[in-house]
Amino acid sequence: MSAKNVSPSAPSTATQVLGSWYGACGDKAAFARETSPGNWQVKVHDPTNPRAGHDGWLLIGAGWPSLSEASTAAGLS
Repeated sequence: MSAKNVSPSAPSTATQVLGSWYGACGDKAAFARETSPGNWQVKVHDPTNPRAGHDGWLLIGAGWPSLSEASTAAGLS
């Protein structure tokens, strides 16, 4: 019986670049980002809102397939 040296296939090193965009929503700073390919979310910076996270950002929506649709739905400029 002889041993074979079999190495597992190398993991893929290709990564997909996800998009992001800074702008405004009303009088607040806004940040739209692609969390996975074709899945955009929008946050606004509103540290006085009790629902905002510890960093002052409040998620106002997620699940849009494009930046254009996220911008239109969330009222980004």
